[in-house]
This record gives sequence, structure tokens and C-alpha cells, in this order.
Amino acid sequence: MFLSPAALITILLIINLSVILLWLFLKSHRRIMQINLSTMLLGILLVVLRLLVPMEFSFQQTISEKNIFPSLFLLLYTPVLESAATGIYVYHVILLIWGSGILFFSIKSLLCYIRFLYLINREADLCDEKVKKTLKKIEDSNKKSSNFKIIMTSKVSVPMYFGLLRPLIILPKIELSDQELYYILGHEATHYYNNDLWIKLFVECISIIYWWNPFVYILKHEVDKILEIRVDMAVTKTFSESEKVNYLECLIRIAKETSSSEISDFALSFDSRTVSVLSQRFHIVLAGEEFKKSKVKNIILLVSMIFILVLSSFVVFEPYSINPIDQKKTIELTPEDAFLIINADNGYDVYINNEYFASVTAIRDSYSNLLIYNNLEEALLNEKEK
Repeated sequence: MFLSPAALITILLIINLSVILLWLFLKSHRRIMQINLSTMLLGILLVVLRLLVPMEFSFQQTISEKNIFPSLFLLLYTPVLESAATGIYVYHVILLIWGSGILFFSIKSLLCYIRFLYLINREADLCDEKVKKTLKKIEDSNKKSSNFKIIMTSKVSVPMYFGLLRPLIILPKIELSDQELYYILGHEATHYYNNDLWIKLFVECISIIYWWNPFVYILKHEVDKILEIRVDMAVTKTFSESEKVNYLECLIRIAKETSSSEISDFALSFDSRTVSVLSQRFHIVLAGEEFKKSKVKNIILLVSMIFILVLSSFVVFEPYSINPIDQKKTIELTPEDAFLIINADNGYDVYINNEYFASVTAIRDSYSNLLIYNNLEEALLNEKEK
């Protein structure tokens, strides 16, 4: 097992293509409702985990690529600065830029997290009996206990769940009915029960490491969407039609209240940041059990995820090249210095620089462009005139 540019490029090609397919698949709310979202999330995380291990294994099968990879690797190993002791190549510059970007975005994310944490910790706990009773009702219905700290602040405009070690539910300073409070607290508590913030943290780390890859940001958006839809389906599973409508009206109201406020990348909010996702959540909540889970689609999904993981682990694309030992024994036949003469055995004699080299029974593609003569005299006469 060793670090390999070829393995990294292969993994990126496979996973970027997978992200495009995932995005296309999740564009339809009907398809979303027919699959198990937890299975999909697990598959996505396992596949994306391969990005953290861009290693080439000894058991991997090499596929030689002749058109793009040779030119790409030639560029990567082009010297930028050479000296007697060492040399700096293009790939060194790329690694420096990549590493600098990781450092920059890591510090930026950490400072944003610390700033948000500082602002939130300045807020006092919300000591409201209505909130405590609502939260107790949610815990009893889920048969799970929690130690939520709940605050209400003007620093945010949407409800959100924050805090990896100690769960914190942050509410905006808006008037909420008992029913709205139940929906919001239930939604955020379900995120906590599903460990969704850990999933979000993992994907956020991937997006920091691969900050230059636009497909990672598409993946990040799609994972966020899956997390929200999975919670919607869990919260509204036992709701009546009127309760579902009220839940969606609460979503709309929160979406209208949304403004530019402090929102951490390490928090999960109640609303959706795009209209398309909000629309999908509406369709899915209202449809309820109308769409049954498709066993066939779930099996295909699972097999596809396993295939992608196996493919990225067992196959690596390498630039086509000739072994140096074989290259020494190889002679390139070109029309400038070689030609063919028909011999008595219905084969061909190969001449290089006007001297006999070998005889062949058939003409191969690699030297099919050579001129063919009937005899040596004809060949020498014509070759002399070139």
C-alpha cells in the first residue's frame, strides 16, 4: 500500500461520476421515497471514505490509458526548477497549493465554529415550562432520553441543532405556537437521535480536504438534503393529514423568517436553503405511505454502492508506457527508414535502413503504413529517390 497519484486520480474519477449519478437520482422525490435513505447514507459514507485513503494496493489491477493519462503525467512531472541536488516539478506546486488551501479552509471553519460557539454560549438557558414539557413529550414518544440545552436568541433566524458532545437546540426569537414548538423540537431531536451532526462533520471535513473539487460541494448539498428528508419522514410517520399540513405550514413560516444570520456549517437547521429541496420535502411528507419501498431498487442501490467501492479499491488507471527493458529491445518501424518486400513464401521481408531485419507472415497495424515493394531492386531505387 502506497500513496499514488494514479490511485487518487482514479478514485476522483469514479467518485465524481458517482456524485453526478446521485444528484440525478435524487432529483425525483418519487425515487427518494422508494429507497431506504439510511442504506443510501451508509453507502455514500463508505464510498466517500475512500477519498481519505488515496492509496494504491498491491492487489489492484492496472488499466493502461493511452490518450489522456500519458500527457497528464508528463505535465505533472514537468520540472519547474532543477538543480544538481534536487528538482521541483509541477506536481510539487500543485501539492503546495492544495495543502495551503486545506490549511486556509480548516482555520476559517475553526474560527467560524469558535465565533458561533462564543456567541451562543453567551446566551442563557431557556427556562420555560412549556418547552420542557414539549421536550419531555418528544423524549417519551421516542423512548429516548437526552440532555438538551435550549436557548432562544436573535443571533439566528431559524431553529437549529448544534453541539457534537452536548446537544443544543437554538430557537430564534419568534412567537411559536405549542404545535409549532413540538414540530421544531421533534425535528431537531430526531437529528440528534440519528447522529446526523457527526455525518455532517464528516462530509464537511471531506469538503475542506478536497476544497478545489466542485463535485464535493454537490455531494455535501445532497447529503444535507437526505438528512432533512429522512428526519421529515421519521417525524411525520404517524401524523394525520391535517398534522402533516400543519408541519409543512411551520416549514413555510420558518423559511419566510429566514434571513442572513449566524449559521454554522456544523449545525443542522429546520428549514431548507433552496426552494427545490423545500418542494421535495413537501411532496414526500404529503405522500406519506403512498409510495412503498421498492425491494428491487434498494437491492440495485446496495449493489451499486458496493460496486463503486470495489471498483475504486481494485482498479487503478495508469498512463500507458513501455517497460524500459522492453523499450531497449523495441524498434519502431516508420516509412522514413523501413519498407516491406514480398517474399517467395507469400510473406514479407522487413528492411530497416536498406538492410534485411526480419520476415513476417502478415502486416500488423503498427507498421501497416510502410511501403510494399515486389523486389529489392525496386525498393532500393525508390528509397534512394526519397
